Parts: sequence; structure tokens; C-alpha cells
Amino acid sequence: MAAGLPGKLNVAMQKLLFISDESPFSFDHSGAASFKTSHLMLLNEIENLEIYLLCFPASSDSVSQNTIEIPEFKSRNMSLLSVKFPCKPARSLLYKTVYEYIFSPKSEIRCSHMFPSVNPENLSVLQNLVYELQPDIIWAEHLESFLLVTHLKSYKGKVIYSHHDFLWKLILIRRRKFKDFVQSFLLQIIQKKAIQQFGKYVVGGASNELQEIQKLNTNVSTLYLPTLYPIHPFPENSVLQMPLRIIHLGSPKATANRVGIRNLLIKIIPELQNKVEFQLHLIGVTNSCDMELYKLLNQPNVICEGFVDDLKSVLHPYDLHILPYDQATGSRTRYSVAMNYGQVLVAHMASVAGIDGLVHNQNCIIENSFDGMVKAIIRLHDNPSERIRLGNNAKKWHDETHQIQVNARILEKWLIQNNIYHG
Repeated sequence: MAAGLPGKLNVAMQKLLFISDESPFSFDHSGAASFKTSHLMLLNEIENLEIYLLCFPASSDSVSQNTIEIPEFKSRNMSLLSVKFPCKPARSLLYKTVYEYIFSPKSEIRCSHMFPSVNPENLSVLQNLVYELQPDIIWAEHLESFLLVTHLKSYKGKVIYSHHDFLWKLILIRRRKFKDFVQSFLLQIIQKKAIQQFGKYVVGGASNELQEIQKLNTNVSTLYLPTLYPIHPFPENSVLQMPLRIIHLGSPKATANRVGIRNLLIKIIPELQNKVEFQLHLIGVTNSCDMELYKLLNQPNVICEGFVDDLKSVLHPYDLHILPYDQATGSRTRYSVAMNYGQVLVAHMASVAGIDGLVHNQNCIIENSFDGMVKAIIRLHDNPSERIRLGNNAKKWHDETHQIQVNARILEKWLIQNNIYHG
């Protein structure tokens, strides 16, 4: 059971239980990790919230206080709950998943075949903890956390669902085999039903997906929150790097990155060869990737940087930062990294479909085709002053709209308006 649960608190304080899987809280690990760390950073800025962080297992290993690290936010008012969850069961075979989904009388059992952590044992642990802690608010980060919370019995507080993406769409982007269509179909039912029945308060980093959620549940209150990173100081006397540096950031382990890198290496880079002098720097990509991608990497001017601990060593102002993902799915995060470093964002329209505030030819370049992206890169290569203008505008826009304090006040106002937080 939970270690060190609090005694009596100041009456002005409200308890918020932040539930997530045990993936790292980090701005450097992945987009999903950055997204939830950004949210934790915002909540930490709200004065009268007492935050309790609970992480359930993403593997067969139980979560312990020694395996989860909380970023060192200033003046943080949060505690990590040490809870022993039962081991996560293995996923069932597909035919068993379908059979038990149709005939199982308990909805949490149905969910467990797609989300193994949503099982009666874990629900019992969570139920007991919530009964003991009595949180005023539960913040469920990502779908699996939300599904766990929707099965709580007799909880009278407010539940906020932090939406990352529609998982059923991503499955069919990864692969399109028969079992993928079946899994996508089941996931669509599960996620839509949870949103329709329990999604009263939803935050997310993609305005287009929040609009889709509003269609699923007309009673929902939504809030768009951009992904926030610590503001990076703009180097004085920044100059253009030569030859032209094109940057892609992100490991191919993530679906959006893998699809985007393939698009980049098949549809963009070959069109630039022998036309402009450039270097493509793939940050997070190594030569130990799958065979198909390994063959695509064997092109002139392509440099695999692998994991880079200090991003400022490779993300220089006025470099072109390319987003070649061509699907409008999920919360986007890498645009914020690029603009934080004063880079020139060259994006496929679909990759930034849900980002508020991006304006083509003002603080970034947005094209609706790969051919358009190629032409834009050539144009920017030939026009250095345009790269400087766009890079400066990108940094200015980012620093004005992505400040922690500014967005914390926006979140606080939304919480008050919905009678979630009393101020």
C-alpha cells in the first residue's frame, strides 16, 4: 500500500493524483515523455495543489520509488507514491482477445486484452489507494491511465483525461495486416466509449484531435496545451552554418518518426542530391536500425548522430528542422524543440495540423506535399536572409507562447472555470 500518505493538510490545499505509466519523466527521452513532463511542470506551478504521483507498470516489473525519477522542478509540491502493483500479465492471442471481448461480462476484462494493466488486481490496488488518499482531482495521463480510472467505483472527484493520440489510427499507420485491422477496430470501440462516457474534462496537444473529441462527447470541456520545454537561451551572434544543415530529431522506434524518416529518405533527400550543398543530421537514428532503413541511410550527405545528450551541440540556430510525417495523428512535440533553438521549421502540413499559432512564411514553412518541401528547402538554401528571418521569428513566437508561467495560468483558469480547482 502507499507509503507515507499525508495526514491533515491545510484546508486551502487540494489533492491531485497524477497517474501515468512508469516510462521516464524527461524532456529528452521521447515525445510522450516530454508531453507528460510538461504537464507535471505546469501543475507544479499551481499554488494550492498537492500533487501525488502514481506510476503503474509498463512491464512485468513492479513500480518502486527507486525506479521513477521526478524532474527537479523549483519549489515543487509533489510526492511519489510507492505502490506495489501485481505483475502485468502477458497479452492474449488475438483470437482469444476477440472471443473474450465479445463474451466477457466485465468491461475491465475486455480492456485488459488490449491494455494488460487494466486488470482486476491493479484496479483493486488503485481503488484502495484512492479510498485512502481521497484525491479531489485525478489527472490520467494517456489512455491506459484513463481506462484504469474509469473503472473506479464510487469516486466522486473530478477526472481529467490527458489525451495523447487516437491509438487505433496509429496501429494502421504502423502496419496493415489482418490482425492490425482487428486490433484497431477493438481499440476504436474502447477509446471512443471511454471518452463518451467519462471524458468530461480533456486536455491535449493537438487541437484537431480535441475537436474530434468534442464531436464524440458534446458535454466535454477541452483545453489545448502546447508541449513545453525549458526555454533555451538564444546564442548571441548566431550565424548560418555551412553547408546547409537539415535536421531530423527522433528515434525510429516511434511510429511518427519511423514513417517520417522513411518519407524523408525516399521522397525528399534524393531530390536534393546534386542540387544543393547540404548535410542531413539524423538525431536519434543509429546504423543498427532495421534493414530497410539501413539501406535508405546509405546515401551521400546523411549523418546518423545517434542519441545526443546535449542537444545544443547539434541544434544550431537557422538550421532547417524538417517534419516529414504526413499523418495528422497525435500530439506533436518536436516543433517546440526546433523553434526553442531558433531553427527554421519545414513541415508537412499534416505533421503540424493540430498546432495552434504556426503561420506559414511567418514563423515556419508549411507545405502540403513532399515536392513543396523540396522546393522550399532549395529556396531557403539560396536565400540565407530568409532563414535568419524565419529562425528569429520562430524563437520569438516560441518564447512568447511557450512560457511555463503563462500556460500554467491558462491551465489554472480552465480548472477554475470548470469548478475543478478552487484557487
